[in-house]
Amino acid sequence: MGSSLARMLSTVDIFSEDASVWTVGAIAATLGYTRATAYRYVGELCDAGLLTRVAQGAYALGPRIIELDRQIRHCDPFLRAGERVMEGLLRPNRGQVVLLCSLFRDQVLCIHQASRDTELALSYTRGRPMPLFRGATSKVILACLPERRLTRLFVENQAEIRKAGLGRTREEFLAALKTIRRQGWSMTHAEIDPGVIGIAVPVFGGERSVIGSLSIVLPDDRFPDRQADRLASELKRAAESIRIDLSKLAETPRQAKTRPRKQRPASSRPGIRAL
Repeated sequence: MGSSLARMLSTVDIFSEDASVWTVGAIAATLGYTRATAYRYVGELCDAGLLTRVAQGAYALGPRIIELDRQIRHCDPFLRAGERVMEGLLRPNRGQVVLLCSLFRDQVLCIHQASRDTELALSYTRGRPMPLFRGATSKVILACLPERRLTRLFVENQAEIRKAGLGRTREEFLAALKTIRRQGWSMTHAEIDPGVIGIAVPVFGGERSVIGSLSIVLPDDRFPDRQADRLASELKRAAESIRIDLSKLAETPRQAKTRPRKQRPASSRPGIRAL
């Protein structure tokens, strides 16, 4: 990894549901850092609130992340634009869930769910990383990525791609994704959770690069016969509404509000003596 900042931030990446507490020694051994470097990184991350000490020498994710999550829930433009259209996609007595998901590195993250009168439990929950090669929600994002990135993904994930039925060669992989991209939507049955059907469309940002997906997931016994095209059309209109909302942000940028910085007394500023 390049810069020291990137190396330091990679420390946060090793914290997970299965490994939520780490010691400095374990961090150093896992990431290949010296103990001195690991101590320095952990100290700086604690100062920033990204890590916190929970016991002698043991650390967990810190409170700053909670603060940032609250800010995202209230202010994230993608989430706010999605919320405005997701309720309109729900239909009574169908038991469906509408998902808004975001592309993050080589994974997909659910950032919001909308549902009404359903007991449908899905693996796509807010903040949980999901695979990029299974399920309509992920595949429709994958299909819109640049060919150069798709080639890298194929080289690094050939076994998983074959298992997902997306091809045994690079050419087959690209051809399968081209079919999804040309159609403009994807539908899968029970690829992530049993007994459910998912229909998804890509969501593009203001610059028309894919940033996520919008999906309807519903029990297969409540799937409206021969209405996949209609559901996909509803999703496409909603996704286009999100894109338009995001593109407006670039047209009318808002001046960021900043808190005035407190001035220290002259006697306490470096290089300035009290008179």
